[in-house]
Amino acid sequence: MNELVLAHSRGLAENFYQQMMAQPEARRFLEHEQVNRQLMASMIRWLEQVFSVQEPEQVPAAVERQFEVGRVHARINVPISLVSAGARLHKKCLLEQVTQHWPAPADWLQAATYLVEVIDLSLELMSQAFVSGADRKSRAAEAYRLHNLGMNLSVERERQRASLLDWSQELVFALHQPEAVQGTLRHAEFGLWFHHQAMSVFEGAPELEQMAEMLRTIDLQLLPALWETREDRVRMAESMAALQRELRALGFLLTTLFDRFIELEHGRDALTRLLDRRFLPAVLNREVRLAMRSGGVFSVILFDVDWFKQVNDSHGHEAGDRVLQQVAGLLADSVRSSDFCFRYGGEELLVVLVEAGAEQALVVADKVRDKLMNSELSLPDGKRIQITVSGGVATFDGHPDYEQLIKRADQALYRAKAGGRNRCLPG
Repeated sequence: MNELVLAHSRGLAENFYQQMMAQPEARRFLEHEQVNRQLMASMIRWLEQVFSVQEPEQVPAAVERQFEVGRVHARINVPISLVSAGARLHKKCLLEQVTQHWPAPADWLQAATYLVEVIDLSLELMSQAFVSGADRKSRAAEAYRLHNLGMNLSVERERQRASLLDWSQELVFALHQPEAVQGTLRHAEFGLWFHHQAMSVFEGAPELEQMAEMLRTIDLQLLPALWETREDRVRMAESMAALQRELRALGFLLTTLFDRFIELEHGRDALTRLLDRRFLPAVLNREVRLAMRSGGVFSVILFDVDWFKQVNDSHGHEAGDRVLQQVAGLLADSVRSSDFCFRYGGEELLVVLVEAGAEQALVVADKVRDKLMNSELSLPDGKRIQITVSGGVATFDGHPDYEQLIKRADQALYRAKAGGRNRCLPG
């Protein structure tokens, strides 16, 4: 059976890829260039390995391989139904090869039974790891949602109300500027916060769909009408009145939304007060889904404090903690309220920049680096110190596995530190 699979593994893999690409649900996981390039080789390798187990000592490694496949499927949100469909496809094609190789049923029956058992067992192991991984993701996502409920909601409510008011005032000024370009509420600070934070924090709240519909009405109907009538004072006044009514209703729903949730505080890194790393999978999985659905982008920046060990060695760990707190505070103040800041580990901090391309992300990274380089940080003994950071920037390119994005940022960070530190490089 092993020899038969070895002889036909490439054809089986090509048939698998062709059949799965014909399914719209599967295509979105397979059409990325890197997945396309790696899938064929990975599938051939999997087929050859799964039927190559000959000795008992080979079993643990074979089992672990199936677990790893299941964990990857869970991480990138491949539905278990697609995995089962792939297994069924392999069984069908292999059974055809078996019956052609051994025409008499008495000859091929044992081989057919063996191949079905091997693939079913592999699927069983993958499913076990998949369910375990999916459970962990669900717990992390729920923990992240609960953490967000722990923010100071009264402060956040006023911040977003102010953001909405600022947008309205900026619009009034823009209408009287001949060179002004029409923008949208969806891409303003409030709109970004609503789609990337509120939809997660207040998941399931009845106000969300109403607010989303209001945003669409403002951007697709009221704003175009307002800009079209800017030369006619009477008509513009009517259009502005309609927009203000919608904004007041939106503000009322915003207040109602916040008032529905109690204040609770937990889930931040104890030292830096940034988001805990355990929430990172929930955030990145959501951003990947949003980007894949809308064709948008987002970026991550991985920062590392340069020569941090020397700070600890020269001034003590209390000084190191104080420095890290101030670096984290400066970082949080340098990004938008719609972005996410994490304590990634040790002296590493990670930022998820929503709806930000590579060029914009690199500008933000350099802004943080420059701001920190020109700041003096205080130490517990009253002394002051200057610190620099290095950064690696990576932008979502369509690959469904967010670990690939973090890996690229980490590699860029490594190059930045190897190149002399105090610099930010794209990955």
